[in-house]
Amino acid sequence: MGTTLDIAIGLVSVFFLLSVLCSAIYEALAGVFRLRALNLAQSIEIMLADRALDPHVLRSLAAHDAAAHGATAPREPVTTRLIRHAAELVRVRLMPGPPPSPLAAALRQHPLIKDLKYGWVGPSYIPSHVFVAALIDTLRHIEWHNGDAPSLPKAGAAAPSLPQAGAAAPSPLLASAAVAPTATPAPAPAGDAAPSSPASAAEPSPPSAGAAPPPTGAAPPPAGAAAPPPGGGAALPSCDEEPLDELKGLIQRMPRESDLRRALATIVDGTVRDIREANIRLERWFNDAMDRAAGRYKRRTQLLISATALVLCIGFNADSIKLAGALSRDAVVRAAMITAAQEMAKSAPRAAPHTGGMDKDEDIMAALAQGGGAHSQLTGLDLKITWGVQAPEQTSTPGLWKALSAILGQGLVAWIRGVLDRLLSPGILITAAAASLGAPFWFDLLNKLVNLRTVGKSPEPYEPPKGAGPDSSVNR
Repeated sequence: MGTTLDIAIGLVSVFFLLSVLCSAIYEALAGVFRLRALNLAQSIEIMLADRALDPHVLRSLAAHDAAAHGATAPREPVTTRLIRHAAELVRVRLMPGPPPSPLAAALRQHPLIKDLKYGWVGPSYIPSHVFVAALIDTLRHIEWHNGDAPSLPKAGAAAPSLPQAGAAAPSPLLASAAVAPTATPAPAPAGDAAPSSPASAAEPSPPSAGAAPPPTGAAPPPAGAAAPPPGGGAALPSCDEEPLDELKGLIQRMPRESDLRRALATIVDGTVRDIREANIRLERWFNDAMDRAAGRYKRRTQLLISATALVLCIGFNADSIKLAGALSRDAVVRAAMITAAQEMAKSAPRAAPHTGGMDKDEDIMAALAQGGGAHSQLTGLDLKITWGVQAPEQTSTPGLWKALSAILGQGLVAWIRGVLDRLLSPGILITAAAASLGAPFWFDLLNKLVNLRTVGKSPEPYEPPKGAGPDSSVNR
């Protein structure tokens, strides 16, 4: 029983070190290539991908760039262009998903999102309230050239449709003058004053066509403002109804065939009472999408860690069957493995710096340091685990390998033979599958096995009772 437990502790120790090394390599690669940021960017594009919105967004972005830079727009640096194309290639090839969304690109350029940017891809974590605020503001700055969809009039606006951007709203006085023309009074004789009455003194005459309206004591309410009360007092600004009406009007102005409009209209439906409830529902929509993004990221992470574990097991020749045989034959090796396992069980492995696929603080140097320590411990064991691939001494088809050696070279063919020989070994596959389970799993199991081995404490040294005299047998 003791020998079997020692062999199990030795194997678990090897699996734990390989798992730590795999996790460290993946964390370093994820930090360098910004895999979490790419995963977040793809998840946002999945949310906002809509072919019906692309022409409107591209037209608005082009107009904004032309207004900002004029006719001579600055050229993008060559290095930035190459990095952007490389990131797009990685996102499309390694992370297949929808085509690039112009709305998602416009959202990433919003100041609230750009402040979170870290690295050359974009942020890897966006709070839900920041996303909702940036999305609404981005949609507000897009000009929807929608001829077939009716525009939703804002509260308090007299016109049946929204005016174009930059155009002033028509005055009610001008509208009444154009609709109901009044009779022009006959000119008074020279030297006679025009007859006046209290009604005519209190009410100004309607302006002629082309003349500016006379100044009044109270300006007409702007579009979207609440109507004044019947008593003539100033209307109090509404804190809940106006932003909600603006949000619903913004959704209604989007193209009818838009999937995003349908999703937003379903979320912000007639049961929403105020803008706070609308924001809560939109944030919940974003959080649900991020939960799905976390699931995709974990599946890709597991796949990459499994591939890394297979490469490491082939390179180190970590055959679990051969390792178990070496531990069962040599008691000195077993004792050394038990001592090393007890030291490993004292310190837990470094946790992955991400929550749900989006990290807040990547530490590439810490991951490299942990991986270097695991490599030193793994190669320092008395199990002859070293990096290198050697060709097997015997082969079933010597003629085929001899012909390939004449074409490709003897060194390359020997390396291919060694890789294939280890790849087809059951012990290598078992070790790779075990190492892909993760370091926390093997750390917990290693602690349980070490505690099980030391469950029976050694007897404490004998101490004579206080007040008892010396044993006479000791002096004899």
